[in-house]
Amino acid sequence: MSEALIPREHYLKILRGFKDKPLVKIITGMRRCGKTSLMETFIEDLRKSGVPDSSILHLNFEKKENSHIKDGSALLKAVDDAVELKEGTYLFFDEVQDVTGWEKAINSMRYSGADVYITGSNAKLLVSDFSTYLSGRYVEVELYPLSFREYAQFAGREKSNPDQTLLEYMINGGLPQVTLERKGGADTDRILSATFETVFIKDVIEKNRIMDAAAIRNIAEFAMKNIGNITSTRSVSNYIVSKGGKITPPTVDSYLDHMEAAYLFYRAKKYDVKTKEYLRTANKFYIADLGIRNNVVGYDDNDISGLIENIVFMELLFRGKKVSVGKIGENEIDFIVTNEVRKEYFQVTMGLFDQNVREREVRSLKKVEESSPKTIITFQRYPFKEINGIRVISLADFLLEEFE
Repeated sequence: MSEALIPREHYLKILRGFKDKPLVKIITGMRRCGKTSLMETFIEDLRKSGVPDSSILHLNFEKKENSHIKDGSALLKAVDDAVELKEGTYLFFDEVQDVTGWEKAINSMRYSGADVYITGSNAKLLVSDFSTYLSGRYVEVELYPLSFREYAQFAGREKSNPDQTLLEYMINGGLPQVTLERKGGADTDRILSATFETVFIKDVIEKNRIMDAAAIRNIAEFAMKNIGNITSTRSVSNYIVSKGGKITPPTVDSYLDHMEAAYLFYRAKKYDVKTKEYLRTANKFYIADLGIRNNVVGYDDNDISGLIENIVFMELLFRGKKVSVGKIGENEIDFIVTNEVRKEYFQVTMGLFDQNVREREVRSLKKVEESSPKTIITFQRYPFKEINGIRVISLADFLLEEFE
């Protein structure tokens, strides 16, 4: 297997679990986060298990050779010409949302018994359109840039000092192509810049027919600079006005929605632990890839607190968790993680050697009365694994630990 097809076992395990089930598998995520490579490694899995090439079809609609397939009818014809639609046939389509009427065509293929996998870079197009035609007969597998564990594997740094590798990860981000190119000594600034521009222009501006490109670019930069800070649409609107623009808070919210749909940013809603309600106007935004963020607005040591918070947030999403930020009285809890069984509470901090910082981080978690697990994640290693019954773990160790 080539370097470009280093297996991402976390996601392959998920796909294997849904193989041959009568569900369309939708692999979503930001452009260049590895959706096509994941498909290709899964196709290699199928070949190794004995599936013949005659039963596998992979069409990438970003390639010129498939540009003639413009609508659902042409898609069905291309598939019929290439393979026999039946059980035991595996169909893979990259960026299928660029084909008009793809939804009905995919649904027709599913009815034939074929096992169908598609990728897309826009959440709204895929999920909303698909739900109309499939009535829940699909599963979404969201793909993120490399987790820290994956980054160490891709970069060949699995046996290196994890704290040093973490610094590289925080600065360079986790786009697979960037990681592999850097491993070979290449300058990756152009790749990061081109990736941002492609996502921003194709999946945000063109997809949503946005006329004021300057305003939404300013909003993107504002969100990048304010990672880990509470962000209201009013504060963003005021920022745009200070830059000489004019925009209303509802338009700001709409633009942020578009960037979320392109998987460029993720919104964490604020949850009041006492009232058990989400607060409408207090959100935090985190970027999918810190390499893109640092390329666009620059890296500064003063930003580390926000950057490590971003890393923890994306890791929790990678682990399949539902994540919000918490409020309990006047105190803030960085992350509340919810699953079917329980809640978990996390504080993220540079270090615990300063007594005031230590007391602040512990105070917020101690205010949570329930007996759910509570953890403080520190960038700087701390010599104790527990404070007042609260687990303490370094960021590098947290990112490398086994999880359910």
